[in-house]
Amino acid sequence: SDLGSSEQVSQLLADREFLLEELRELGNVWSRYSLALCMLETARSHNERERQPKLIQTASEFFKNITRSRYTGLRIPAGESKVLAVTADGEIKPADQLSRGTREQMYLSLKMGAIQENSDQTLPVIVDDALVNSDPGRAGAAAEGIARLGATNQVLVFTCHPALVGQFQKACPDAEVQKLDPARATE
Repeated sequence: SDLGSSEQVSQLLADREFLLEELRELGNVWSRYSLALCMLETARSHNERERQPKLIQTASEFFKNITRSRYTGLRIPAGESKVLAVTADGEIKPADQLSRGTREQMYLSLKMGAIQENSDQTLPVIVDDALVNSDPGRAGAAAEGIARLGATNQVLVFTCHPALVGQFQKACPDAEVQKLDPARATE
């Protein structure tokens, strides 16, 4: 008597079958949407990796070299203006998640990429203590990248750090070094 009439049990079983069928249909719809989303994300990721503007591709190479492949490049997501760093593990990091030194290296890479991609205008390149927040390894790699710009542009580097002078001299042995007299600077 507690289970109710067979008519109630039959109705509950019918309701159950109806709900199970509805769940199967919704699961199929969800699967199609999930697959479509995955395909769109894959296509977008491929596009961001393979079809970036030439400036970003060039800047990515500089960034990869400066960071000694800890970061493999830079990306600009479709429809956005922010630049993202890509780690060797494929992790995407916005600039605010990078250390100060790495963020400065990213911006330096973008500037160097812009200079190289606009090499039809051989304007002088002025670098003023751009590597002070870089460790010696990265500073050396950046100095090598900046020195390569000397093939197409006049490059002027200003620094008050003797170690950075050494990095640039190593990267470009033919570079002319001018030491400014601090006493004359106050006149």
